[in-house]
Amino acid sequence: MISVLIPTANSERELASLLTVLVSAAVDGLVREVIVVDGGSTDATLAVCEDAGADVTADLAGALRRAKGDYLLALPVDLRLRPGWDESVRRHLEAGGGPALLVERPPGLIERLTGPKVAGALLPAQRAEGARDIADLRRRVGRATVLS
Repeated sequence: MISVLIPTANSERELASLLTVLVSAAVDGLVREVIVVDGGSTDATLAVCEDAGADVTADLAGALRRAKGDYLLALPVDLRLRPGWDESVRRHLEAGGGPALLVERPPGLIERLTGPKVAGALLPAQRAEGARDIADLRRRVGRATVLS
C-alpha cells in the first residue's frame, strides 16, 4: 500500500531507530516497502539497510522507479514517529486519503500558522512523478492534513 522513502547520509543510528518503528506497519501490510535514498554514507548506514531488508538507491529518481506502493511516505531520517502513527495513517487513507503531513506531535500554535518544521510527506504515487528531491515531494503536499 505505502512505499516509504528515507533520504539519508551517515545516519546509521537515526535510521535504525526509524526502521524499527516501521516494522509493525510492514507486518500489518500498511508499509509495502522501504527504500533508502542514500547520499554516499561511509558509516554503517548501508549495513543497517541490509539488516532491515530495505532497498537502497542513490537518488530519488531511482527510488520513484522502484516504488510499488499506491502512496509514498517520504520520511526525514530524524523524524520520531509516535506510537499509533500507523493507525492514524490507515484511518486517513480509509477515509479517502489524499496528501498529508506526518509529524512527531500535534502541532502547536506556531506550527499551525507556519507549518511543521520536521514532517513526513504522504502523497499519492502519481503526484510524485518528476520530483527532484525529497523537499520537492514535501512542497507537493503543501498545506495538507496533519497526522501524528
